[in-house]
Amino acid sequence: MGGGGHSTEYVTQTTPNDYDDAWIRDRFGSIDTQGLDFSNWKAGREATLGSEKELRERNRDMLAGLSTDFARSQEQIKNLQSGAQALTSDFAGLTGAQLQTAKDLFNLSNTPGSGTTRARTNQGLTYSTRATGGPRTDLQTSSLNI
Repeated sequence: MGGGGHSTEYVTQTTPNDYDDAWIRDRFGSIDTQGLDFSNWKAGREATLGSEKELRERNRDMLAGLSTDFARSQEQIKNLQSGAQALTSDFAGLTGAQLQTAKDLFNLSNTPGSGTTRARTNQGLTYSTRATGGPRTDLQTSSLNI
């Protein structure tokens, strides 16, 4: 019974490994460098995009401010135009002599060295003349004082 003395023998044979993977390292070794270069480029680009975003936001805010200033200027122009119309209507009720006095005062105020002053107010155009050492004469278009 038993088969008596058989034994299995395992034989390992080693062969030298002559495979050289240096070519892989040479070929793909630059990938790490390229990856680092790309990361640096990406970080720089993101920084540039951030500054461009800030610039766009500042431009948008400045444009909004300019639009507000423009609207305010348009309103001031309308007010000046309505003031000019009111001034014209103030002169419409004057008699010929009163109109001539107003014209004379206006012409005096435009003469350099005449000692005449002219000022524009919200209530209308006010002309003031003052002779040297003499009385002061006022003309107000909103309530004709001569």
